[in-house]
Formats: sequence, C-alpha cells, structure tokens
Amino acid sequence: MAIDIGATMVRVAEVELGSGANPRDSAVLHAYAERSMPAGVIRNGVIEEPASLAGVVRETYAAAKTSGKNVTVGIGHHSLVVREVDIPAQPMAQVRDTLAFHVQDSLTTSVDDAILDFFPTLEVEGQSGTSLRGLLVAAPKDMVRDVVAVVDKAGVPLTVVDHSALGLWRGGCRGQIALENTALVDVGSSATTIVLSQGLTPRLVRVLPQGSNDANKAIANAMKGTGQDAESMKREIGMDLNIQDDRRAYAEAASHALNPLIESIRNTLVYFASSNPGGAVQRIVLTGGGAYVRGFGQALASATRQAVQYGEPLAGIRLGKGVDLRAHQGREAELATVIGLAMGGER
Repeated sequence: MAIDIGATMVRVAEVELGSGANPRDSAVLHAYAERSMPAGVIRNGVIEEPASLAGVVRETYAAAKTSGKNVTVGIGHHSLVVREVDIPAQPMAQVRDTLAFHVQDSLTTSVDDAILDFFPTLEVEGQSGTSLRGLLVAAPKDMVRDVVAVVDKAGVPLTVVDHSALGLWRGGCRGQIALENTALVDVGSSATTIVLSQGLTPRLVRVLPQGSNDANKAIANAMKGTGQDAESMKREIGMDLNIQDDRRAYAEAASHALNPLIESIRNTLVYFASSNPGGAVQRIVLTGGGAYVRGFGQALASATRQAVQYGEPLAGIRLGKGVDLRAHQGREAELATVIGLAMGGER
C-alpha cells in the first residue's frame, strides 16, 4: 500500500498485483481513502506543520481500512535530483554500497547530505566493459527524515520511501502507452512532475515548482472584491479564452499564470528529443488535479504539437468490495500517483 502526500491532499491506496505477464495490468484496488490538507501545512514542498500533517495521514490511513503492513510513501520535490547515469555493472547490493563513489561527480551537493538510490534500466557495452545505465535519485536527507518522522508520528508502519515520479511511471506506462515514447505529466497544485518514458523505460524525470495553484492566485487577484471562489472559477472557466462575458478576464489571468508551466513542459520535451535519437514524444498523458483545468490540455497540445490525453490509472484494475470511487468519476487521473506507488517496485 502507499501514501501520497500532496500540498492539498493526502491519499492512501492498497493494490494487489495480478499474476499475468505484467502484474500491473490485472491488479486489484483493495482500499482507497483521501483527506484534504489544511492550508499552510505544506508550503512550497516544505512541511511547516508536522503535527497537523501527521494527523491527516493518520486519519486517511484509518479511513482506508487497509490490510497490508508494508507501506510506501512517495516524495516528489524539485530539489530531488533524478539523473541518468552509467556505472560499472555489478550486483545491486554492490551498486548501493559503491553508488556514492561512482556518482559524486554527478551531483552539485555533497553525497553526505543526500540519500542515494539507483533505478537500473539497461546494460550498456563500452570500451571499458559492461555498464549499468539507470536513474540516479538523490534526495536531501533532511527532507526524507521530515517525511519519515511525520509518517512515524501518524503510527503508520513505513517500509519504503519512493520517488513519486516512479510511482507515476509504474501506474501510467501500461498497455499501448508503454510501447510508445510517452510524456507522463502530473499537474499538482504546487508542482508538476514530468516522466519521459522510452522503450518501456523511464529516461528522464523533472519536477517543476509550478502547478495549478498559480492559476488560483491569478484568478483570485482578478476577482478581488467579487466574493467568488477562485478554485471553482478555475475549474469552470480555466484557460478558455472563448468565454465572451465579463469572466473572460479570469480566463486571461489563468492563461497568463499557466503559460510559463506549459512552456517549461514543452522545453523539457524538446530537450529530451534533441539529446536522445528517436526520443521524440508520441503522446502526452495528463494526470493530477491540475489536468482538469479547463483549456489546459488544449493549450499544451497546441504548444507541443502532440496528442494529449487524460491518464487512466484505473484501466484494467478491478475494485475491491469496499472501494467506492463514484465521487471520482470523470476525475480518475487524480489517482495516478498513489495507484502507481501502491504497485510497489514491480516494473
């Protein structure tokens, strides 16, 4: 099972993998719960009120009524380093023992200040022998410790700390999508995670410190004195500049706020394609609550000239008897990260 801690929501899911060729394609969602996060508990990805967060995690975990004992918590922040590196081929136990030595020149900070992990993707033959190519993940120790402390305070038996982007990739790269060069783009309230997948392999991860809450702030500023709710207006109007009434100013404000995010996503795709032969993205899969901002998908498709679709994290997954997701009908893409995290290390 897994816990996804976002800036505005805590989600808990328990998934049992299937027994087919790809266990993720025949999984069962046995438990799910979510709870809203009070404002200010997390700011810019930093836990400001650990006691309050622990309370929300405890409540969500209890509401899910899970039966599993192994719990994964996801961490996703722009300060985490995720970089493709090559290291000498060796058993994974030795990889972890020697990882700091092999990657110290790849980091801008001291390896002593980071918790390191390596996600192997393929073997590469070179002049100096066989190397393992994969994703280096370097997380600030203080950040990991803060999250672990919160989960421990909540009384949850934590087993694994995972990068949220890898959970997004596990849950999203299934079926036909897994066979294509795909950009998984999860738009949260304060951050956006991009995973570029090529040849059944995650090749690039980028976390941008921008999200749909940028539109909330812009709309709220434009609506000063009206007494209307910016969140509702964002969902109803969003970036739709075809609105012809007096609300067009709100759509213009949202567009102005989110266009830099769209440009950053486009630049990430361009960078990857130019750096990797055959790496041009064939489709973009949108997930996260921000995916449903009206007009966002169309604006992203226009900027990137790529097909954009909503993610379907529940596709092929059976629901357990106690799971009721009717409240999420039409908004299933919000569950993408927690479903993928709950699928654990299965590739």
